[in-house]
Amino acid sequence: QGAWHSAAKAPAASGQPSFLTPPDPIPDSDIVETVECDIVICGAGICGLPAAMLAAENGANVHVVEKGSTYGLFRLCTAGFNSDVQTKLGLTTDRKEFVTSTWAITNGVQGRMSSYGLWFDNSGPYVNWLEKIFNENQLIPAASLDYKITNDGVGMPGASPLWQAFAQMIFFAQEDGGFFATGNPVDWTGVMEAYATEKGATFHYDSPAVQLVRDESGRCTGVIAKNESDEYVRYNAAKGVLLTTGDMAADREMMAHYNVSLSKIVRYNINTNDTGDGQKMGIWIGADMDEFACGDLWPFAAVMMDGTLPTTFDGTHFYAGVANLPVLMVDGAGRRLMAENLPFQSPSIPKLTCTPDGCAWSIWDSAWKEKFPEGGYMVEDYTASNTQEEVDKNVENGITFKFDTIEELCEHCGFDKDIFMATFERYNELCEAGEDLDFYKDPLWMNAIDTPPFYASKHCSSMTSTRGGLKNDERCRVLDKEGRPIPGLYAAGNTAGSFYGNVYPPNVMGSGIGHGQCFAWLAVKDILGLDYIHANI
Repeated sequence: QGAWHSAAKAPAASGQPSFLTPPDPIPDSDIVETVECDIVICGAGICGLPAAMLAAENGANVHVVEKGSTYGLFRLCTAGFNSDVQTKLGLTTDRKEFVTSTWAITNGVQGRMSSYGLWFDNSGPYVNWLEKIFNENQLIPAASLDYKITNDGVGMPGASPLWQAFAQMIFFAQEDGGFFATGNPVDWTGVMEAYATEKGATFHYDSPAVQLVRDESGRCTGVIAKNESDEYVRYNAAKGVLLTTGDMAADREMMAHYNVSLSKIVRYNINTNDTGDGQKMGIWIGADMDEFACGDLWPFAAVMMDGTLPTTFDGTHFYAGVANLPVLMVDGAGRRLMAENLPFQSPSIPKLTCTPDGCAWSIWDSAWKEKFPEGGYMVEDYTASNTQEEVDKNVENGITFKFDTIEELCEHCGFDKDIFMATFERYNELCEAGEDLDFYKDPLWMNAIDTPPFYASKHCSSMTSTRGGLKNDERCRVLDKEGRPIPGLYAAGNTAGSFYGNVYPPNVMGSGIGHGQCFAWLAVKDILGLDYIHANI
C-alpha cells in the first residue's frame, strides 16, 4: 500500500515548491488503530456536512475526520436554481443562459461547462432535500429577489450590463425572520452536524487527514488521520473517500504557485486550517490539479497610505465610505483602471493584475450625494456605510484624505503628476460628454469631479478563500494526470477544481457554497449508487 502525509516545509531539491514533493509513507507500525467503514469524509465543513447527512440517512457507515475542533461555521447562504422555495416566488433561471454565461464570466478555460449544467440540474433537488430537513428543525430557507451588498451590480441603477446576474442565494432564517445579514445569524451548519450524528455519522474532531491510501490496483482505499493524541489512525473506506478539506489560502507558497497575483492580497479573511491538505494528499498519490486558482475576493477593503490595514475601524465595516462606489479609480501612478461600476468582485481583478501593489485609489468630490443616482447604491450594509458622516469619520481617522485642490490630492497620494492630471482631465471630459469611451461605464455614474473639497481613499482586495483544486469529472471523481478517475476518490467544494477559471464569477452569487454542497451530496450519491440527474457523461 502507498500512503502519503502532509508536505515537508523545506523547499524541494528540484526547485519546485515544497508541497509538490511527496513525503515518506507512514509505516504500518505507527498505526495505533484501524477503523472499518463504508465512507470516510475528510472535512466537516460547509460541504462535508451535507455529504455526511446523506450518507448516514441512507444507512452507510460514515466517518468524518476534521482538522478543527468543531464543525465548519455557517456562511451567509447556499445557492441553487429553480428549487421549490424559489419557484414559489417566481424566481426561475434559464439553463442555457446560466451555463453559457457562467463559463464566459469565470473566464472559462479549465472550468467544465458540463459541470455548470450538472449543478443547475441537481441544485434544485438538493435545496428541496435540505429545506425539508431544515423545516423540521425550525429553520426556514428563504430566497431573495432583491438582496445585494455594496456595488454588487444587482438591481442598481447604472449597474454594469456586461454580464447577466444570477442572484440565486438561499438564506436560512429563524422563524422570526432573523438571519446573517440582519445581525441574527443562524447556526445552520450545527443543525446539519446534529442531523448527520442522529442518523449515525461519526465525527472525529482534532483529527486532520494526513495521507491517502492507494492499493496496488490503483484504488484509493482509505485515509490515515491523526487523532487528538497525535497518533495515527487508519480509516479503511470500503466504498469511497470524499475530500472536502477546504482551500489552500493558508499556505501562501501553494496559493502563489497556482495564482501569483493572489500574493498581492493585503487582507486575508481566511480559515487558517485551510492549508490545501486535500489537494496535497491527492497530488501525492497521482491526482492532477487545475493549472491556476482564483480567489473569492472582496474588492474595496480600506488600507492606509502605506498599504497596511487600518487599526481605526470599529469592526462593523471594512470599506471606507463612498470609496467603494463607482467613483473614479486609479492605480498608484494615477492611471484609470476599469469601468468602476463593474459588479461586486470584478474590480478586484484589475487591482491584482494591473497594479504593482494590488491597491487602487478612489477619488470623488463633495457633491457626490447630489450627483449619484437616487437609490442606486447601498447606504448601509455590513461592509460599508456610504454617508457623508462616515466619510468625515474616515478623514478623521486617516483612512480617507480631504483636499482643497486636485493638485494637492495628486501630490499627497504620490501619483505621477503627468499621468494623473491627464487621467483626471480625460475623465471629466468623458463625464461632460455623457459617454465613457474608454471603459463604457454607465453614464449614470459618470459625474465630473469638480466641486471641492476633493476626497481620496486607498483600498485593496481582500480574500476569504481560493477556488481551484483537484481535477474531477462529472461524477465528482478525482482524475489522475492522464484524465482518468482514481477509483474510490472523490472531491468537492474548494478542494475540487474543474469548475472555475481564473476569475470567481462575480454575478453568480453563492456559487462556491452552492455548487460545493451540491457536488459533495452528488459524490455520496455516486458512491452509494443513488440516482441523480446526469448531463454529458
